[in-house]
Amino acid sequence: MLRYLIILLPLSTLLAEEPDPAIHELRETISKITDTQSLESKEKLDWEARKNEISALLELHQRELTLISEELEKAGSSAPSHEEETAKLESEINELKEIRKLTSEAVARNVPRTLSLTKRFPSPLITEIEPELATLNDWKPSDEPRDALRSILTILAKAEQFNRRFTRTTEVIDNREVHILYLGLAQAFYTDRKEKSGIGLPGKDAWSWESDPEIRSALVTAFETIDKKRPPTMVTLPLQIK
Repeated sequence: MLRYLIILLPLSTLLAEEPDPAIHELRETISKITDTQSLESKEKLDWEARKNEISALLELHQRELTLISEELEKAGSSAPSHEEETAKLESEINELKEIRKLTSEAVARNVPRTLSLTKRFPSPLITEIEPELATLNDWKPSDEPRDALRSILTILAKAEQFNRRFTRTTEVIDNREVHILYLGLAQAFYTDRKEKSGIGLPGKDAWSWESDPEIRSALVTAFETIDKKRPPTMVTLPLQIK
């Protein structure tokens, strides 16, 4: 910005003398300076007004962009394809929720049933399903049904496999070690190294063992055959199916 130095002469001096060309030029200069300052002030005011106007336009433009974005979003959500896709997803979610609910209810009913059923399992089968039993004992209805359901199915599968085969084990009955031959889940026979022998039957809460000395000879033959200590031979053992 240009700055001007204005020198004003005493009015008495100006009046006492005849007009001088230099004075006239000074007056013209003062007039021009005044006009320039007025113009400069006006331009400054115009710029401020213009700047405010531009700011207002920018704000309005931003608001318009926001409104357009909102309208586009509304338009997209109201489009037929969007509605169909949304309805399809909601239907699938509701279906999955219903399946999960039914699964949880089924698991909640069958966990105690399965645990009760395992009380009838023989000792070697209980050993096989220990991880699954731990899962069911810790499971609560508020938990996810997946692990409990898997454990139930695994227990049933292992029980079915056990029921299809003969299983020979060594256990302790009445404080003595005995050899046991399980015929699936139906019945078992036991004998010790002395003259004890008997029959095992599944009960409601556990297996029961009944002494039967008369079967010892046949059992010894059966165990020796299993151990390949003698050729295969036929043995007769009592069988009770309950």
